[in-house]
Amino acid sequence: MKFTAATLAVLAAASTAAAKPLLDQLSNLDPAQLAQLGQQYANKGQELAACASAGTQLSCHASYDIPPTSAGSCCFNGALVSGGKQSGLILSTSFWTTNAPDPANNGPKDSTTIHGLWPDYCDGTYPQFCSSISGIPEYTGEQIEAVMQKYDPALYAYYQTYFKDLDGDSADFLSHEYNKHGTCYTTMRSQCQPQLPWISQADFAVLNYFRQIAHKFQERPTYNILQSAGITPSSSQNYTLVQVQQALKNAHGATPFVGCNKKGEMNEFWYFWNVRGQVNFGLYEAVESTTKSTCPQSLKYLPKP
Repeated sequence: MKFTAATLAVLAAASTAAAKPLLDQLSNLDPAQLAQLGQQYANKGQELAACASAGTQLSCHASYDIPPTSAGSCCFNGALVSGGKQSGLILSTSFWTTNAPDPANNGPKDSTTIHGLWPDYCDGTYPQFCSSISGIPEYTGEQIEAVMQKYDPALYAYYQTYFKDLDGDSADFLSHEYNKHGTCYTTMRSQCQPQLPWISQADFAVLNYFRQIAHKFQERPTYNILQSAGITPSSSQNYTLVQVQQALKNAHGATPFVGCNKKGEMNEFWYFWNVRGQVNFGLYEAVESTTKSTCPQSLKYLPKP
């Protein structure tokens, strides 16, 4: 696009007018105040550079130390406290429920349902309910639903379909998932979120955490993956654990956890990841499950009633 000389003159005048209030303010500062302001901008630049560098590091595999008090910890899922374990092994988890007292709470017959997005330590153990350590505020289910309804009604509607509590109390389940798991990520802390005029930093973290949960769930449509491999719900046919694991590994790129109840009925799936960058916006890389399957070698995959 080319601009005429007259247009450029107008743009120049407009930019000068817009900058004038700032220039007037700067002209009223003494040398010490100007130096202080310059240092603040320099510090901000250093923080951004540290965060950008940390965001290139794969969680659980950083090539250098990223302390929880550093600016880089806003872009790397590491330890919440100095010397602590890194929460860099991330699990996208889902249910296959067939026994809810109200069949509606089993969810769609042709899909698993959302469980959550969990931060495990790199050794496979895990933190929980970290608000007092991380400073990330806890939310009630009603507050989480209000955030979704206000900023992303389509997301709220999606959760009404694919996020089901066994006993029908989805709001309480939302709160449980966020307070137990969402408060344990360094990159979820309020100071790591952008300052925007229309949404608080804490709400921004909540909104995008549940967006990411839905996104990872959609990326691994377990029912469809198994169906493509000829594995469909059946009241009479059994499948081998190896069949199920191989089908899911082919899609995910690594072996996920496959869970069964004590009757040998398949009921949950955990996909494991490491990530570069924030949990809500980072680049995920599939990794092998650190948890042994709870299924027998011959398992049941029951249809939903």
